[in-house]
Formats: sequence, structure tokens, C-alpha cells
Amino acid sequence: MFYRGPFARTRPAQVRCEAKMYPLPFVPVEARSGQTEADNHFLHTNVFLRHASGSSGEAEHYIETILTQAAVTKRRVWASSILFAQLRPSMFVPGRFDMLHDLTRYIRSLATLVTPDPNTMLRVARLRDAKWQRPAEVREADEKPRTMSFGDAIEIASALWVKEAGGVTDLKFLMFDDWSPSDARSGGRPSLLRLQDYAQDARADADVMAAVRLTRIQPQLQANSIPQSAPAG
Repeated sequence: MFYRGPFARTRPAQVRCEAKMYPLPFVPVEARSGQTEADNHFLHTNVFLRHASGSSGEAEHYIETILTQAAVTKRRVWASSILFAQLRPSMFVPGRFDMLHDLTRYIRSLATLVTPDPNTMLRVARLRDAKWQRPAEVREADEKPRTMSFGDAIEIASALWVKEAGGVTDLKFLMFDDWSPSDARSGGRPSLLRLQDYAQDARADADVMAAVRLTRIQPQLQANSIPQSAPAG
């Protein structure tokens, strides 16, 4: 276990280089059924963190299947390089990984890391500038517009780069939805799993529309998928 607590466009050559930099052997785990081999996944940072700490609960089999395919069948999975900013040495607790270095080697051996370039970071800024708000007929009188967090915006923008520039049109954005009711009351960040509920003006904003159309799922026994569709209006 490891923790107590918790892009404008990257050039294709850069991504390929990062993928080849860490040709570490991976000890494969037993493959389990229930995961389509053809799936392409972008893993949110919180998926890696919970998996490494052994705190992913019933989703463990689902995540292990994806990582097994990445290790054994060389299927690509993507992750944002922002993940490494979360690996604070002072918070590391040995368990599944004996040392923090082992964890970083594990991630590098499995994932294609996406590092945001200026264009992607401009998209991050636009996603954060967007007013994520529910339609007037369903929101409470004192309900405030939400703002996407910096980390979530980088994760979404990076996944969109893989989908659009990388041509991975069937990409699934895998995450744990850490949204809570207190976020709604305070006008905090929107739920990534339910972005379409807060995209009142999606058709007027290309970046919001792209985020809403990105397939987002939680790594559960039966993944809850949000289809690639935008709200009407």
C-alpha cells in the first residue's frame, strides 16, 4: 500500500519515447473475465493511487484485468504525467510495493504517459473557465456554478488529446468519482462521471461538448458507463 490519503497536444513522438524509456519486466497477475480485450483506457490518477494502496475494493478485479492486459498482451493504457506529482515520499507506506521507486517503475512500465503541451494546457484553462451548472429547472435557488479542478481538467484534457490527436475514438476514461454533496452546496467542482448534468450550455462550447462526449466509467464489477452524448439544448 502506499498512501494514507489519497495538455495542449503532446506530440506522438514524445509519447512513443516515454513508452520506450522504461522497458521493465512486469510480473503478470492472473487474467480475469469481464473485460473486453478491445477496450482502450485512460486511467485517472486516483485509479492508480487506490490500486497501489489496495483500497479499490470490489473494483480490484476490474483494474487488475486492465493492467494485466497492458503487461501481458502489450495493450496500451494511458495516464497523465501529473500522477507523479501525487507520489509524495513522506506519504508512502510499504505494502503492495516495498519502495516508492518500485511503484514509479511499475507505472512507467505499464502506462503511456501523456504530458500536456501548451495547446492542451490552454484547453485546461478553458475547461476551468467554463461554468458547469445544472439547468435552471433542476438546480436549487442558491446553487452556484461549479469549477472543474486543475487536476481534473488536466486529466480530461489529456484523455481528449489521446482520443482526438491519437485517434483512439473508443477511449474510456476510467476513474473513481470522488464528488460529494458538499461540492454541490458550495459551488465546488462538478462530478466527472456526471458532467452532462452540469453542461447546460454544452452546444455553445466545443471543449465542454468534447468533455461531455468522452466516455467516462467507474472501475466497478459492472462499470457504470456514461455514453458519448451531449445534453439537448
